[in-house]
Amino acid sequence: MEKVLVLGSINIDFVSFISKYPRPGETLVCKDFEIFQGGKGANQAIALSKLGIPTLMLGKIGDDPLKGFTLSLLKDSGVDISRISVSKEKSTGSASIWVNDQGQNSIIIYPGANGEVDRSYIVDNKKCFCDSSFLVTQFEVPAESVFFALKTAKEYGLKTIVDPAPVRDIKNDSFWKLIDYLLPNEIEIKELTKCNNILDGILALKCKGAKEVIVKLGKHGACYETKGKIALVPSILPEKTVVDTTGAGDCFVAGFLYGLIQEYDIKKAIRFANLVASYSIKKKGAAISFPKKSEIIWNKSNKGEYKL
Repeated sequence: MEKVLVLGSINIDFVSFISKYPRPGETLVCKDFEIFQGGKGANQAIALSKLGIPTLMLGKIGDDPLKGFTLSLLKDSGVDISRISVSKEKSTGSASIWVNDQGQNSIIIYPGANGEVDRSYIVDNKKCFCDSSFLVTQFEVPAESVFFALKTAKEYGLKTIVDPAPVRDIKNDSFWKLIDYLLPNEIEIKELTKCNNILDGILALKCKGAKEVIVKLGKHGACYETKGKIALVPSILPEKTVVDTTGAGDCFVAGFLYGLIQEYDIKKAIRFANLVASYSIKKKGAAISFPKKSEIIWNKSNKGEYKL
């Protein structure tokens, strides 16, 4: 199977489960607390590896008590961690996450060592691009590093997938021309384009050079543009109550890429991404909730919605 290179953030998630979000100045007692592997880069690498895709992670962590925890979780999930670097200056990145009773989350990120994923680090790991077919990256490492990695990927003939979160102001329009598949959510595409209409936003990004734009719509599924119109691919809702949506978007990215590797068309790849993501919201945490390939029911019959 084709190999995937993931450049991105590696965090530890500190998750509080709460009945409601606190108001300014208010103190609440959380119902539960957990520590999980996190970071959009690490999440997507783990989700890909659990689907049986050979995945190598590029990123940085701190030389601190969280280092062993982070590396062991990635390795145990099957991710190649041989090129992850350890910073002597910054601690491992972290995220403080609040999850309410509806499974919705709010997140505050501390970049830490992720901020040291710079151009020189990518140059030192150029050989990894030779051995891969896809580059997956996000916006939780420096923007200039993402841009350089995308240019490097194109030099080596890789297909590129970008999850533009958290949103950043990209002033260099040539950035978009390096992207084969851009996967923002509904809020991100509006922030990126200043368009209130999703179709207008997709067309604006395509005009700038992005080859394909898939917009994640949460419980509503995902959509893309075809022949000047929006094509909606509905979500596959889990049979159980939603527990935690943290990482569902990362799971979607992995499922979509799996579909591309299987040579699915865009609609079928999105359907599979929706299916994979539906498993992740049944459990607490991000990476720990991602399904293994063997756990996914591929063709459950229920009016056809599970059939790809």
